[in-house]
Amino acid sequence: MRKMKRIMAALLAGAVLVSGSFPGAFPCRVMAAESEQDLRPAAEYNLGDILNDPELSGALKELIVGFLTALAGSGDDEAAVGPETGPDVQKEEADAQRPEKTEEEFAGPLPTEWDPTELYADEDAFNAEMDYLSEHAYDVEKYRGTLNNVDAILAITEDEEILELDSIYYRAAMYTQMLTSLDASDPWAKQALARFQEASARYMMGSAFVEPEIMALPLSEREKIFSDERLEPYAWSYHKYVDPDRVTLSEETIQAETLLDQAMSHIQSAYSVFDNVDNKRPEITYPDGTTGTLTDAAYSNIMQSNEYDHDFRREANILRASIREPYQNTYAELLAGEMKRNWAEAQLHGYDSTLEYISARDDLDPELFYQIIEFSHSLMPKLHEYFAAQKEMLGLEEMGSYDISIPFNEYEPPEMPYEDCVKLGREAVKFWGDEYIDRFDSIITSGHIDVYPSDTKDTGAYEMQYGGETLPYVMFNFDGLMDYTSTIVHEMGHAVYSEFSAENQNMYYSMPGSYNQEVASTANELIFFKYLIDNASDEDEKKYWIAREITLFFNTIIWQCVLAEFEDYCYKTIEAGNALSAEAMNEKFYELIKNMYGEDILVEPYIGIDWARISHFYIYCYYVYKYATSLTFATAICNKALEDEGEKENYLEYLKAGDSASPEDLLRIAGVDPSDPATYETAKDYFEDLVDQFVEQ
Repeated sequence: MRKMKRIMAALLAGAVLVSGSFPGAFPCRVMAAESEQDLRPAAEYNLGDILNDPELSGALKELIVGFLTALAGSGDDEAAVGPETGPDVQKEEADAQRPEKTEEEFAGPLPTEWDPTELYADEDAFNAEMDYLSEHAYDVEKYRGTLNNVDAILAITEDEEILELDSIYYRAAMYTQMLTSLDASDPWAKQALARFQEASARYMMGSAFVEPEIMALPLSEREKIFSDERLEPYAWSYHKYVDPDRVTLSEETIQAETLLDQAMSHIQSAYSVFDNVDNKRPEITYPDGTTGTLTDAAYSNIMQSNEYDHDFRREANILRASIREPYQNTYAELLAGEMKRNWAEAQLHGYDSTLEYISARDDLDPELFYQIIEFSHSLMPKLHEYFAAQKEMLGLEEMGSYDISIPFNEYEPPEMPYEDCVKLGREAVKFWGDEYIDRFDSIITSGHIDVYPSDTKDTGAYEMQYGGETLPYVMFNFDGLMDYTSTIVHEMGHAVYSEFSAENQNMYYSMPGSYNQEVASTANELIFFKYLIDNASDEDEKKYWIAREITLFFNTIIWQCVLAEFEDYCYKTIEAGNALSAEAMNEKFYELIKNMYGEDILVEPYIGIDWARISHFYIYCYYVYKYATSLTFATAICNKALEDEGEKENYLEYLKAGDSASPEDLLRIAGVDPSDPATYETAKDYFEDLVDQFVEQ
């Protein structure tokens, strides 16, 4: 089950998650400036987004950074646990409590609201557990001075009492994220988050001695300990303990990091509160004389409707840019502060760049970052061909970046109730087989899905599952349109992956990282679009869904890589000791966007400020490129599965493998080699074929 521990956060290498989100929560990607409204159009992320990930959402944004230093791993303590206790038995007990859903149950109305009382009956129950967590935060001290042999390492790994503390920790994490996602301004949500922060800080501090104590042993001794067959079930969790190049911080430094992270988390808080609360959205006057607030939904509707002309869309685009332009220096300082903090932490851990540090933490080769950037560049000529075809179809003499989402034929996706969208998405992902659908049904009918937007609820969508003792929780902001089904299958891809991992792996392997999690979500989108294209009622509908799938590649690979290039530029500027000014960032972002859209699309300099709305920059660190790798790898997986039924089984084995190996080795279970050029060629061929179909129809 997913009971990863704070002890193992220290025990497991890479415990420090700089600008990462909470393990087990996964956010939607930031969509291109003028793209579709689903999956977080235009990237107006709120507090609830910070945590959802890598790992990764607003609800825990403040708290996550507060204990960032130790969130990556897990641990237990006490003497070796007997066969009737410990992680595997606890996993079986939790699995036994998971409800099974029948087809008949699925046919009825679906639950649409979270119920926080499933986690804590009332405030007193939550406070009691926070008191308990604080009081027992230093229970792990009983292992101090003993971690020099296999028996002690096994004991701390399987300690039932500390596993229970972990259970409390993760339950409270889900609860506070849920509350703040539903209403971050609610007094109890704020108080609960503050209590959790305080208790969790103590919890993290208590295990600060673990890693330094183990790493103080000679390498040969560590290699002997961690090669013992008794530790084999946790082998990947320990792999960095035998890394001869690993830099280990002292106990005092780890504790200082934990405390400083709490203070530094206010940079993220300041951005989120300022951008989402204080910086009010402007009023816009529509062509018919009516006025309204330029919310995310209103902006998306303007961008996608043929009711409005080129000039009005441009007006809305300029107005949105004007939201942040007056405060560009404030946004620049907030971003520089967050990036300097991440760079400082990288240096503290002995790395020459922030990218190297984050890659090492994620067990990835830094070259994969530059490989996907280069790959995205190779797709741009075909993307420009697509834009040119769009421009011709629309009969526009001048086509701006704000014109790319307007309808080009008579087909318009209908309004559709939530239940019907779920059934449509379910029908598509039946492709993965009965075992997959069983998990899908259990989650979607569980009452762990919060469906509709509200005035206080975070925007966007995400999935979270911490600790493995409950089914995953998923947040939507359903808009009543058939198009939203792509968001549903995306987040359910995360949820099913989380559930498979929790069911099939021990606590230390049950939380797949973002590099792999996003593969599971985008694979569902690919299968969904193929289903719609194959079942289109006429050529207009087919062309519409082909265009939507092209947009999926645009938003997920090309646009995310533009963001990643900008992020890399900012970090390199800071790492060179130079200032990160708003003016320089505006110029760089404009340059990247103009290059992305090509000659047929008008991109004006005012769009340069758009970097300020990308909340991922303020909350995560070298994260967005993983969306691009995910769709690239998912394309290869889906192609194999479409050609060979046996590949579906390989994919399910991948989902069940959790975090039991390196990200690259896990992908190889699904038949994908991230370092093989053929993997990228498969995705390129697929994308180019989509564009050819669109142009030739």
